[in-house]
Amino acid sequence: MLAWIPVPGQPIGVAYADGSAWVTSFDRNAVVRIDQASNAVTAQVGVGVGPIGVVAGAGSVWTADWSGGTVTRVDPATNRAVATIAVGQSQGPEGMAFGSGALWVSHKEGSVTRIDPATNTVVARIRVGREARYLAVGAGAVWVTSFDRGTVQRISLKTNHVVKTIRLGVTGSGPQGIAVSGSAVWVGSCAGARLLLVNARTNRVARRVRLPGFPCPEGVVASARTVWIANNSGASVSRYDIRRRRLTGTRATGSQPRGIALGGASVWVVNSGSATVARVAAG
Repeated sequence: MLAWIPVPGQPIGVAYADGSAWVTSFDRNAVVRIDQASNAVTAQVGVGVGPIGVVAGAGSVWTADWSGGTVTRVDPATNRAVATIAVGQSQGPEGMAFGSGALWVSHKEGSVTRIDPATNTVVARIRVGREARYLAVGAGAVWVTSFDRGTVQRISLKTNHVVKTIRLGVTGSGPQGIAVSGSAVWVGSCAGARLLLVNARTNRVARRVRLPGFPCPEGVVASARTVWIANNSGASVSRYDIRRRRLTGTRATGSQPRGIALGGASVWVVNSGSATVARVAAG
């Protein structure tokens, strides 16, 4: 463990950009900037009401303001909000991903919004399963989990339509975090405490990995060789070696780890219950 960093308010999501980890603080209506060199909070930027998701892209940091029904764009050069984009119903925008030149936002009621960063406007609204949670872009598609339906849905980058609904075969609800590495789509499922591998070429579940205890995995990130899983109920983060096909470690992080991000040779894990960010070496 490299550091435990206190964060004001109730932290939830995290992204990495410009030598910093950016963490949403739900009850402070802010995104907090943590400097990689000092492991210290260097800025607190006001955004919309109740931010949850956060992502970096197009030279900006973006927050999904769950209670306010907006997306806020932050300029890392000035640590100021430069745009607010209405995205529909309040108590809804949650997950975020950036890819294929667009920002993608999931909504609790069952939709995904596509935003053009060149104009800060909504260009598409796509119906998906209820309780849409996390998103990832890769392998020629957008992938979104549905907590209630127990599915992952594949969205075409060209048509903005769902082209495949993949049933994960889990008992009850549960899929949350999702990440793409090459043709591998990795999904953390609370039901059964599993890390699932979906093959993007076949749209089928190709592997099921049992996680230790009953961790209720939430955030998931992946590199070419490693998958990291934030275990919400397990107060830990697990490392899965893709080549060796096995878990290679689980470390305590703090209470209720949720958001997770890779950057600066580190894994950044948000502990929502203990209001900290745990920084772990990514090696």
